[in-house]
Amino acid sequence: MSDQDNGGDGNENRWTNWAGNLTSVPDEIAHPTSLADVQALVKRSAGTTMRTIGTGHSFSPLIVNNGETLVEMSHYADGPRKAWRWQNKGIDLVSFLPSAPWADVRDALTAPDPSLPQMYLSSTGALASINATGFVAAGCHGTGWSQQTVSDFVYAVEFVAADGQLHVFSEETTPNEMPSVRVNLGTLGIITKLTLRVEPLYNLHDEEIVTATESVMGPNPDGTGGEIRPENLHKLVTENEYVELFWFPGSGYNNGQIWIKKFNRTQDEPRDIPLRPDGWIDKMATSVMEWTSTHPLFWSPILSLAWNTIHDRAKAIEAKGGFVAPAPRVMFYADQAFPILDLEVAIPIPSTGPGTWDVGNIVRAWYAALNYAYKFQGAFPLTTCLHARFTKTSQSLLSPAYSTATEDRICWMEILSAYPKSEPDAGKRAAAMAPHLAMINAVMPDWIGTRHGRPHWAKNWQYITPHVNVKSLYPSQNLQTFNTLRRQLDPNGMFLNPFLTQQGLFT
Repeated sequence: MSDQDNGGDGNENRWTNWAGNLTSVPDEIAHPTSLADVQALVKRSAGTTMRTIGTGHSFSPLIVNNGETLVEMSHYADGPRKAWRWQNKGIDLVSFLPSAPWADVRDALTAPDPSLPQMYLSSTGALASINATGFVAAGCHGTGWSQQTVSDFVYAVEFVAADGQLHVFSEETTPNEMPSVRVNLGTLGIITKLTLRVEPLYNLHDEEIVTATESVMGPNPDGTGGEIRPENLHKLVTENEYVELFWFPGSGYNNGQIWIKKFNRTQDEPRDIPLRPDGWIDKMATSVMEWTSTHPLFWSPILSLAWNTIHDRAKAIEAKGGFVAPAPRVMFYADQAFPILDLEVAIPIPSTGPGTWDVGNIVRAWYAALNYAYKFQGAFPLTTCLHARFTKTSQSLLSPAYSTATEDRICWMEILSAYPKSEPDAGKRAAAMAPHLAMINAVMPDWIGTRHGRPHWAKNWQYITPHVNVKSLYPSQNLQTFNTLRRQLDPNGMFLNPFLTQQGLFT
């Protein structure tokens, strides 16, 4: 159910996602702690449905399962460890349980061990606190111009299917099924272990630059009769291994400024690593964001103040020529997830020849969002930021980045807005949400329609009106192949919920 419909039936079982925009009231929240517990739960639950929850870092109703069962795996164990690194036939690997956040995976990969080298993933998300299994199953991505999505690193997956038995899929034993199981949205069973390919630990040179939007994206096509000049963006993304772009509404008029984070591998030793903000700063920022979202009269000064803080911190890093740190410190640059609404779309970037890509789609999509925001002058409907990351395409059948064109690229572009999670008044929460909804509904016809993007499964695409026919965005053969396997493992839809069923994806 939505945040505006929190229910009132007295059921003590209640789950709310971390952002606060979704609530589920199941009949049961199960807490299995072992493989035997999971198997027993599935066997006794025939005729019901169940969805597995992680840290709730999702904005769409993927796991909302009112009146049925939610499975909470934070205490799941198999011995004393939640994650561990190992090698198999010369391949560096990390395995982890569904109770592990990315912080546990990071620590398992980098902890000193005389028998194994330190390792790390080629790409990750930005938050170490997110449940790693949910991140992978939902098709989350990371960043890296020559890197696939994190889900594509899956080497093996184990889960308990509707028959109550443990099923194991791996590159070695079931290579043909791997494109189906890597991004499965939890619809094949309850995942009990994941194994990802990793590589030797590496250092990154983090450079941060604040510059005029036009110096990255070229001139705004609204002022050039539709003409764009994307050469600077092409140069930026193709000459750096990892690039992230941020635009904040407090960065000024005339298209504002872009904060660039670019990372490149280096043999240099760590240097000039900036201190992370103290915990009290994160807590204060959370409170300010929530308060600001319900007080639009104060948006302009507070957003300007927030941008100035970001600008000054980035400039201080830029003045030292960036910094060098191990990959985990650079990639996990956010300590805390703030209460926000978030809609993200995977927008294709077609290859046009060896070493060249058409990034014009990205320029036009970026300005489609900015031009909407600037229509409101001081009353910005975008109260957090516009954010873009880049990866290769994916061969996982249900990945939003799916493509058979392996040389193409994807831009993951998202609109984030502050949300008052702690506000007790549902009317005020709805009023705070309204500008975000208005913006995404104005911009998505461009991002999804004109640019042929696919929404991120876990972001709040359920709010788009008219409702997105996601089934039409994926090749029919992908859905047929996935459903053939899904019907074998879950013939009666035990691992579906009403939201997933309504999309018409799973037959």
